[in-house]
Amino acid sequence: MSMNSQLVHEEKLHDTIVIGVCLSLVGGFLDAYSYLLKGKVFANAQTGNLVLLFISVANRELHKSLKYIIPIVTFAFGIFISEFLKNTQYIKNYTRMTVVLLFELAVLSAIGLIGTYFQHDFVNSVISFIAALQVANFDKVDGNPIATTMITGNLKSSMIHLAKYCAIKDVQYLHSFFKYLLIITSFGIGVAVGFITIKYYAEKSILLCEVFIVIALLMLQRDEKLR
Repeated sequence: MSMNSQLVHEEKLHDTIVIGVCLSLVGGFLDAYSYLLKGKVFANAQTGNLVLLFISVANRELHKSLKYIIPIVTFAFGIFISEFLKNTQYIKNYTRMTVVLLFELAVLSAIGLIGTYFQHDFVNSVISFIAALQVANFDKVDGNPIATTMITGNLKSSMIHLAKYCAIKDVQYLHSFFKYLLIITSFGIGVAVGFITIKYYAEKSILLCEVFIVIALLMLQRDEKLR
């Protein structure tokens, strides 16, 4: 097997739908968490932060600008770090993805246990950073590009695949459409679960994300054993 074939094979085994669903649940939860508890900032949806940033600027509320700028910058930095590591030849996909999930587990545990001792801006920046690591490293399901921390791109891709199915009747496009629909729905369920649990457990509600991340980690290990 050639080097390129090995890379494609390795990547393919780590992009299962279960991992995508689990991380989409986390993505939706984190957006609800940061918006409801941390000053109405979106941890994942940087488009929303950019809109709110320029609304505050246009309304001459410059004191609000920083809380939107910080997550945008830290999210961008997380993407940069992820892409740098992807282009490092000595780090296997499995190792990189495992480290990302373990790091996310540790950070979310810390936020759930001691996050109340820190400023909202700091917590939002940390969540945005790990959201960037997640979306950049887990960016495919069954070979199709996805985002686990937002739905715009997924919605576009789902309609593209549905249109292709209607045009040429190839059932693989219908399957891809339903997978995108499942990812989008999972994100929404994550938001709803976040809203409900936040009402009862406040900051500690974020610890529920650990369950989904552990499942993703177990699936990742299973896929590596199959490889």
